[in-house]
Amino acid sequence: MRTRTVGTKIIILFVSVLFFVAFSTPIFAQTVRAQVKMILERLSMEKQNELKDFGKLIEDYINNQDWTGEVTGEEIPIRIQIFLKDKSVSYEERYSGTFLISNNLDAQYYDKYWVFPYRKGEMLDNNIFHPLTGFIDFYVNIILGNELDKYDRLLGTPFFEKARALSEQGMFGTQYAVGWRERSDLIEYILSEERKAFRLMKDSFYLGKYYIDEEDATTARKHVKEALVALSKLIKANPEDKESTQFLQAHHMEFVDLLKEDPDSIEILMRIDPDHASIYESYLN
Repeated sequence: MRTRTVGTKIIILFVSVLFFVAFSTPIFAQTVRAQVKMILERLSMEKQNELKDFGKLIEDYINNQDWTGEVTGEEIPIRIQIFLKDKSVSYEERYSGTFLISNNLDAQYYDKYWVFPYRKGEMLDNNIFHPLTGFIDFYVNIILGNELDKYDRLLGTPFFEKARALSEQGMFGTQYAVGWRERSDLIEYILSEERKAFRLMKDSFYLGKYYIDEEDATTARKHVKEALVALSKLIKANPEDKESTQFLQAHHMEFVDLLKEDPDSIEILMRIDPDHASIYESYLN
């Protein structure tokens, strides 16, 4: 079994933090940095005024939580865009939102079925499930799962499991259960055996980048080539695979930089990414 220095350090750090938290006062590692863009133009002027600070409220809710327990000391960027509509009824202020979240690089999720109650001045609390905070927590944990998978094999699983638990809670609601079946399907797909190949591909790619940092170019190219072959199989099996194509679009130049002296790798890139064929061809001539 291969060992990975960075992964081992992370796991040791994680265990150490759990021990520390269990036997001392809590500490909070600020590893998540969210930026929220709120689009309110479809609301009345009165509602726009009431919700003018709503984006900042969500930012603070995300940024002031300890999501990872210091699994990694690196800051994880999260970008969120929310387009709100007023769905209030006589007895409750209620909104629907189209929601886009990304890590600003290679993971992005879109949801158009979000419905939640909110009253101006209401504080956000994650101690009990709420259609607003439960939804936010669901997608933040998915982004974190994606990020932690880059540190070691399937290291993001606990975050995906948190998202799964939230989806199960969401489906228990009545008027706010809309969309949670689709979210449950999403997280089950992410955690499926079918999707494991994609998650392991990411681990190989970032392991290669780790060895570049360690100035071991031969080992780096070996792991990045493994990632490229795995990625090509995923795209060949399903050309509409959004996560795989997003990953390729985000990292295609890194593949080139690391594998430019390997014609076989360049030809693989040309097959799976024809949009950048001219770039790849330049390395074959």
